[in-house]
Amino acid sequence: MSAVHSSGVQVKVGLIGCGRWGRNILRDLLSIGCEVWVAEHRDSNQAQALEMGARKVVAEWQELPEDLDGYIVAVQTDRHFDVLSALADTGKPVFVEKPITPDLDQAYALKDLMGDRVFVMHKWRYHPGVQALADVREKGQFGDLKRLWCSRLQWQQPHDDVDAFWILMPHDLSITFHIVGQLPDVQAVQADVHGQDIHVLTAFLGPVPQVQLEISDIYPETRRKVTAHFEKAVVSLPNPLADHLLVQHLDENGQPTAEHEIIPISTEYPLLREIKGFVDFLKGGVRPLSPIEDEIRLMEHLNELRRKALA
Repeated sequence: MSAVHSSGVQVKVGLIGCGRWGRNILRDLLSIGCEVWVAEHRDSNQAQALEMGARKVVAEWQELPEDLDGYIVAVQTDRHFDVLSALADTGKPVFVEKPITPDLDQAYALKDLMGDRVFVMHKWRYHPGVQALADVREKGQFGDLKRLWCSRLQWQQPHDDVDAFWILMPHDLSITFHIVGQLPDVQAVQADVHGQDIHVLTAFLGPVPQVQLEISDIYPETRRKVTAHFEKAVVSLPNPLADHLLVQHLDENGQPTAEHEIIPISTEYPLLREIKGFVDFLKGGVRPLSPIEDEIRLMEHLNELRRKALA
């Protein structure tokens, strides 16, 4: 795609935060031809942003030019609310990393402040495999969806402002929302909690379809897998880099058979896909996935899951 308006003017984006993940966002913005202005207070990150090709780097977002087309926010989760509240007066669209905030009341306040100008970067909604699974469910080619499993397991997590729950669980809830089309009710929660930090959580949603979500930052290997059990087949995304969905067929009694097939999918990175979507919106295209009203639904579920885990 081209990051140029119909007038021939280059799309200008303000990137607030250019740390470990923000650099990936900067890379992808530059790869599609955006002019990127970065707000980053850490000297080492400022230097890296300039080396990568940022138009200019400033210490505070207020120093960014006023003629930007929109903003992307990639600061620590516990700073999201303050930054987004300040950006409300700009009147510009904002793409913010997930979750929008770790506080449900703050999410409601941001909805009132920003309305349809803020979107959340749930990159798994842009994953070709997740989109293909949603397409399989919508077309009904293997019958109704009976249950969904999502696993997101790893050793440690790199954030010090929030725990593993806020880093991992939003991904799997967004996957569930995208495939199912809604979020089934919370049925039960099992968790391993140290103080107020959640390190392991298994959530059961339902009743239809049944959904099991499992996260952990004390698992000795990294695992990302999404599996959908339909009436006539079990369809899975075996890992994030897979170039296919695996379809394993069931007989008329729901028993597993030896018959299987694959559904090819794109291997384009979901981060790049969502960046393209936001930039296209800035050019006048369709709005990105995960507007604030979708995020509120996710936040209400996250709030309930966390409350039950800490009870």
